Amino acid sequence: MHLLPKITLLLSSLVFFISSCKISKYNRLHCTNVVLSESNISPVIHSTNVLKYTASIDVLKNHLTGLIIIKQTDSITKHIVFVTELGMKMFDLEIKNNDISVVYVFEPLNKPQLVEAIKRNFSNMLLLNIYGNRASMCEARDGIIYGLTNKKTKKFYSGVSKQSNSNLIERQETFYKGKQESRINYIYNSSNQTYSQITCKQYGLVKFYFELNQIPQTND
Repeated sequence: MHLLPKITLLLSSLVFFISSCKISKYNRLHCTNVVLSESNISPVIHSTNVLKYTASIDVLKNHLTGLIIIKQTDSITKHIVFVTELGMKMFDLEIKNNDISVVYVFEPLNKPQLVEAIKRNFSNMLLLNIYGNRASMCEARDGIIYGLTNKKTKKFYSGVSKQSNSNLIERQETFYKGKQESRINYIYNSSNQTYSQITCKQYGLVKFYFELNQIPQTND
């Protein structure tokens, strides 16, 4: 006799979860147009800082752990290098003019679809190519949401507090043709003034999961 209410509750929870992942939840917001700058959304990469993260990456059936290093190598170039715990370099990506290109990818991962997914997700995680673009600034109950549209791709950045005049985001969701492509969560460390944890889940046929946890800098 008690089974039916439990099933009903489970189904309603499932429907809520599915609907919360749909792009329609953003369509009823009141929005105005802005040009995105660092005053709207705090950047992940600062020009002179070397960022180091412990990294856990799930690519298809492969689970990789190691170290991600993001550093400036000259006045216009940055590199993203992933090295496993055994010291093997998995990939080296170059950032120039906010575009990512491949310098090196470990041969078992060097498949066009995988490489493009790695480039796209790191571009999203590191907030490349968002500044200077026209975006929608929308008011939601829990804060400000910024929306960017590029052809069939839409990105939403949320978690910005209205009360504290903050520019720190907690979440980024990307939709392609109305279907959710990825979800990225951010945790900000105010003492280091950096995003100390970034997690990214890519949906679809090629599934990725990235988790980056910052290694605090020392004065040594």
